[in-house]
Amino acid sequence: MTGLLPLRWRHVRWVLAAAALPVIWACTSPPLSPPNPAPERTQNQVFQAAVNRDIDIVFMIDNSLSMMPLQDKLAANFPIFMNTLSSLPGGLPNVNIGVVSSSLGAGPMANVANCPLGGDQGQFQSAPQGNCMTGLAAGQHFLSSIGGMKNFTGDIATAFSCMAKLGDQGCGFEHQFASVLQALEPGPNFPATNADFLRPNAFLSIILITNEDDCSAPPDTDLFVPTGSATDPMGLMSQLGPQASYRCNEFGHLCNGQKPPRTPAVQTNCTSAEDGRLLKVADVVARTKALKNNDMSKIIVAAVTGAPTPYEVIIPDNSDPSYTAGIPNIKHSCVAKDGTYADPSVRIKQWVDAFKGTFVSICDDTFEPALKQIADAIGQAIGPQCVTGQLVDSDLTTAGVQPDCTVTDVTTNAQGAEVQTAVANCAKNGGTMPCWDAVPNDTSCPGKTLIDVKRADKPSNLKTDVACAVCIDGVTNPGCK
Repeated sequence: MTGLLPLRWRHVRWVLAAAALPVIWACTSPPLSPPNPAPERTQNQVFQAAVNRDIDIVFMIDNSLSMMPLQDKLAANFPIFMNTLSSLPGGLPNVNIGVVSSSLGAGPMANVANCPLGGDQGQFQSAPQGNCMTGLAAGQHFLSSIGGMKNFTGDIATAFSCMAKLGDQGCGFEHQFASVLQALEPGPNFPATNADFLRPNAFLSIILITNEDDCSAPPDTDLFVPTGSATDPMGLMSQLGPQASYRCNEFGHLCNGQKPPRTPAVQTNCTSAEDGRLLKVADVVARTKALKNNDMSKIIVAAVTGAPTPYEVIIPDNSDPSYTAGIPNIKHSCVAKDGTYADPSVRIKQWVDAFKGTFVSICDDTFEPALKQIADAIGQAIGPQCVTGQLVDSDLTTAGVQPDCTVTDVTTNAQGAEVQTAVANCAKNGGTMPCWDAVPNDTSCPGKTLIDVKRADKPSNLKTDVACAVCIDGVTNPGCK
């Protein structure tokens, strides 16, 4: 499993000082005055000043061939995801949960199998899949549980599991990125059924469940046109090659600066072809940020898919039905014990990394660890200000622990520039707000320390930087007794 830590640390850098003074630091940018150097580390995290419990979650579920058993695995383990969110302090956040497929057609081509024009058009998929009931009220197209008010009957995990099994008859040219953007972006193609899902001040989480890399292309693309002739029936010698998924790799990736070949080869250093025929990942990142007014602290992304390596081009025979014989294919980068598989997700990994998101393997035996890791990442973003580790006592002459912390409010002025304002310790300024207290083992931070920022008002666009000196094992410090 390939994973990124779900904690949303800001610009964390580790610097080792001289051997006689082992110090580990984590810094903000621009830098503020850190705690005094000592044999300890500084832990830095960015919090929402007003603990915002509103989150809109989009699951993009691949519904192309071979995805049915993976959808079953998602549905079976989804209760773990919901239980993790429900166990957050305060219980289940105020959630909207929508499901969108990867099917968006094959450009202007209407005669590609399973790829009708426009596909599912980014509409939230809400119809019951199979012998089950979603419990959604009439006219509702996504799950909503806000302030105890639900738009469905029964259990939310059961309702989602019924919606998530989209089948495997969707388009084989998967538009994972474009489907999500069409589902959320305002504009002429925005589905009316998706209205009221995206709330202005809510966090946004986008979770991709897919076993192939993104193949999002502009609506007028010619990438998916059929090829072939009497002398070259498979189209192997044509400009675009065979009308198959390998086109998404050949024209969507660069490996060591070159397009992947149509002959067997092991490839390395593969990235998105940002000058290719597919949507640029950089543009997708920018459009995703724009959904939350470029506030990256409001966006949590994750992908359960295939690792980007190993990356190998093969020409398979008929022995493995998971490949199309006789034409270039990308070898699966992972195969699970149950026979499910995934191909290298180069573009998706690049998108996840841009948001410092969570990237986990779809080939694990169960999705339980993956979904818990993703839910934990969401909890870190919307939960209380908890600092892990033993705080250094900076004043041994005063009873109790006097933590060595720097707390800073971060706002944006009319010119778009970031403005930082130091927040005083309540014990040192007589409790004049805004100020902060450190509360060990608070009920909202069991086993940790809550940095409780007290203020008269809590604007939703305010963020707070917290940096505290924390003891480390093996280093003697009087303040760590």
